[in-house]
Amino acid sequence: MYKDSFDGTRRASSLIARIGAEERVGDSLSPSTIIGYVRKIVQIAVRASINSLSRLPPETVVRDIENRVNSKKITQATARLEKSAALFWIAEQAQGIMDSGSLDLWRYEAAYSDILAVKVNELPKSSKNTSSEKAKAFSDEAVKLLIEAANVSRSEHLFNALLFTRVNLYVGLRPVEWLDASFVNYLHSNPLGDPIHLCDGSIKSSPALVVRNAKHSAIRGNGEMRTILLDKLDQSKIKHVQEWLKFINKIKSPELMRLSEGEIRKKVYDSMQRAIRNVLNEADWQGEKPTIYSTRHQAVANARADGLTQKEIAALFGHSSTNTARRHYGKKNAGYSGRSMRPAPESIWAVRSTVAVRPKPPRAEPPGLG
Repeated sequence: MYKDSFDGTRRASSLIARIGAEERVGDSLSPSTIIGYVRKIVQIAVRASINSLSRLPPETVVRDIENRVNSKKITQATARLEKSAALFWIAEQAQGIMDSGSLDLWRYEAAYSDILAVKVNELPKSSKNTSSEKAKAFSDEAVKLLIEAANVSRSEHLFNALLFTRVNLYVGLRPVEWLDASFVNYLHSNPLGDPIHLCDGSIKSSPALVVRNAKHSAIRGNGEMRTILLDKLDQSKIKHVQEWLKFINKIKSPELMRLSEGEIRKKVYDSMQRAIRNVLNEADWQGEKPTIYSTRHQAVANARADGLTQKEIAALFGHSSTNTARRHYGKKNAGYSGRSMRPAPESIWAVRSTVAVRPKPPRAEPPGLG
């Protein structure tokens, strides 16, 4: 029913398996993810000059995906997103057809299989239309420039950018995940669930951040939530985290939470990103410019430099696959040691997949030992 991909994730290998995985298709997806998927389907309908999704045939969806990929004008990430949206929509429509007893289910089964078969590996990994290269690191030098600029500037956007940068370098959340994060007092327990007591009889506890995984679904993310222990942060840094959460809770609203992830990023973070870029441009920064998202890459690099296992890294950053950080995130040589946090044990246990290791070629026998 499911098949493993190279990155260790699991995908439903048939439409029936996808429908059977949940009571209703999309139950495990966040509202913002579903909104984003629907927008992609609307775009397909517009390209096909169809003014109603109820009249959008599954064959048209397949043809649009194939044409987009064959044109090689989109990136691998965009293609994967559009495939995911198409698979979600087809499964949702097919579930309705099953409930109604229609005989058209075979068309959706064929479309689901055809979209799964579309390969995106030959597409470019990044767009050539970007105005500047984006760094997969946020160095101390860049942080220092932000601090110096904030000391002489009254810009609220720059202050917020600096606060976010400092905080996210500790924990490496996806920026949108801060809207579903909370500060808690984590109570430690053993594998049987019994509390761990200290010598004075009190229960061992730690300041911690509980985060709802933005990539959580039936086959992605290390569970719905993850817990990041903040034992290594002193009180001043804990205060940074609390101040940032206070800012997020101030701007958080039902209207904001109904937006797609892309729209949330623009509304919450675009002004901070511009402030960072302005500081770097003013300093005549050479090479790739760090971005808001670079803080997450840097946090992964720090975790590598600290020697965390691949499973700990997956748990810390909300990946189901231990391959994700290895393939897509900051490198160990860009990391700073002594700065990474640790995931709670249950977040590590929730990491379902392991590293896919390519077999090594047979070792040649030394001469004369044949």
